[in-house]
Amino acid sequence: MARILIVDDEADLRGLLSAALSLDDHEIVTAHDGEQALAAVRAHAVDLLLLDVMMPGRDGWWVLDQLKGSPDWQQIPIIMVTARAADLDRIQGKIAGAVRYLTKPFSVAELRATVTSVLEGPPEAEQRLHTQRQALVELARWEKGSPLAGPAMTPARPRLTRLDGAGHPGGRTTLKAAPTISRHTLSHRQYALLDAVLRAPSIRAAAGTMAISRSYLYEALGQMAEKFGVSSGPELIRKLRSGELTVT
Repeated sequence: MARILIVDDEADLRGLLSAALSLDDHEIVTAHDGEQALAAVRAHAVDLLLLDVMMPGRDGWWVLDQLKGSPDWQQIPIIMVTARAADLDRIQGKIAGAVRYLTKPFSVAELRATVTSVLEGPPEAEQRLHTQRQALVELARWEKGSPLAGPAMTPARPRLTRLDGAGHPGGRTTLKAAPTISRHTLSHRQYALLDAVLRAPSIRAAAGTMAISRSYLYEALGQMAEKFGVSSGPELIRKLRSGELTVT
């Protein structure tokens, strides 16, 4: 059981979120705006915060900045829960320190699963760093005009002002966008193998899908890893899955 703070200016939605998370025996605290959210954080030992973006007065971006800028509160995991579904809004939320970004509408099952994943996952700082790295990859793709960015999207680039190192919760570090692997440097067969591994739950499953032996697949991954300066095939897959490397 965890103590969860729900911050949203819509009373009906606060009630819905409270009821959904009470199914998992969580203790719920609510706030209807940014100022009340900070007051609740001061008054309660909060384990997780669900934060709306668009609120009157102090909005969710302000709350996020206040919490992630405080050594006392920055380790509280924050899930943004908002109707702002644009790519750059999602990227900005992740870069600013949210560990997840849920867009309305969403199902009760999705909400409960996301909350459970955050609460049972690694320490907040580790989750935050991982999410920020993924967001930088998404941002790089958006800026290159990939399908992530629609032709009508012209908002300003998100601010990159709160990029935190997992080992330095109070400090700000500069994270560079993840290195990219050009698919054009891979043969058609190599790209197909890599794609199969990334889609499959395990290398064993990928080998079965491709109807090849695991030893052959490991050898092929090793050759690709060597080409890109990675220590081994499994390490290459780990980096790609974590967002430390990306294929474009």
